[in-house]
Amino acid sequence: MKNDLLDLGSHIIQQAEKLGATQSEVYLESSRILEVKMEKGHIKLASEKLDVGCGIRTIVGKQIGVSYITSLLQGNLDQAVQDSIKAANASVPDPDFSSLASSDSAYPTVIGIFDKSLAQLSCEEAVDMMTRGVQASYEVSGELRNMVEGDFTSKSITRVVVNSLGINEASLETQAELTVYSAIGSGEDRCSSGDYQNTRTLREIDPEKIGMSSAQKALRLRGAKSIASGDMPLILTPSALRAVLGFGFAEALDARQVQDGESYLVDSIGSEIASTELEIVDNALLPGAIGSRPFDAEGTPSQNTPLIVSGVLRNYLHDSYSSSKTGVKNTSNAFRSSYRVIPRIKASNLIVRPGTTTLDDMISEMTEGVLCVDTFDRPNMVTGELSAMIMEGFLIKKGEVKHALKSTLFGITMQDLLKRATMIGSDVESRGSVLSPSILIDSVKITSG
Repeated sequence: MKNDLLDLGSHIIQQAEKLGATQSEVYLESSRILEVKMEKGHIKLASEKLDVGCGIRTIVGKQIGVSYITSLLQGNLDQAVQDSIKAANASVPDPDFSSLASSDSAYPTVIGIFDKSLAQLSCEEAVDMMTRGVQASYEVSGELRNMVEGDFTSKSITRVVVNSLGINEASLETQAELTVYSAIGSGEDRCSSGDYQNTRTLREIDPEKIGMSSAQKALRLRGAKSIASGDMPLILTPSALRAVLGFGFAEALDARQVQDGESYLVDSIGSEIASTELEIVDNALLPGAIGSRPFDAEGTPSQNTPLIVSGVLRNYLHDSYSSSKTGVKNTSNAFRSSYRVIPRIKASNLIVRPGTTTLDDMISEMTEGVLCVDTFDRPNMVTGELSAMIMEGFLIKKGEVKHALKSTLFGITMQDLLKRATMIGSDVESRGSVLSPSILIDSVKITSG
């Protein structure tokens, strides 16, 4: 399949050149996808599908045309090339466009991103894993009413990028995500939570652990109370930091957003934007991580990019467009969620260097504060203002976790959050493409009730 896709890519490039393209790029993808959904303990969906397609970008001068097609038949691909050329000829020239990606660097070997066992997983095996995860939740909740839902998705993906500037690369990747959501009790006593696991390999999937954790987290939320509002310290766990850093910080590093003045980190390179305790990198080479890959969505070799070093911002995240616009090095952060969309900038694996303090020590040393286990809110990307609902959180008093919180949120700007990160934990967890320990923010505004 890989070689066939590479040959198709080369053919499309030749066709685009014949039709007058100055430059052209082809992104081909073939994915085998298993999906299982459970509701109220019963299978709602179990499916296996093959998704294949091609995204094409053609350049005529500084005019850019795009098209995509959900077919790899030669005639359909030729028509898609013609459509892209027509779109380019009809578009307004982009004065900031310089060139598609090119590279004379060696491509890295990234281990642990393809697992044959996961690629060959059957639908029956996927249903069995989902069932085990749901059953584990029931075992924890016992006789209590428990409305359990679950999702499992696995993908085996062949990616190919070919362009007219010499890019000609292919990769094989697998990934899976298993989620269990538990809603325990009824009426005012009803509490709900979930847990999930992202992985590249079949052997790492642990349905029982996720199912048990889902129910245990829900039960810990029983008896939730509001608290007095005010300024106090806040501990953000890795689950909460997936949203706060994975979206709130990483998206502010998008060089296109910065160039358009739509980021709170405009003109911040070389500035001390964070606590000197905070060190963050974007590493696409980390073995087995969800965001790892040998090349980005434009075919640029992947790399490890320092972002915050001793509190100082060192780099924005770039693709070929943003890097050529300002004459800086491409950080290989072009990303496509599918061949159906054009590339955008996205972090690969956002990694926070751990400290030496345990989460238990952070809690035991706190006179009064809040532990935020989960939040899904994002900041205003222009101002950095963040008002985040604490979806799962607890009051800490005299070094002990007292009770769960309800109707409570925290407010702070991302600028202050980064600078007030006074303690970095040692409890590293992988949550999606963010690998982080817990972080103590010395003061935030808590609003409750």
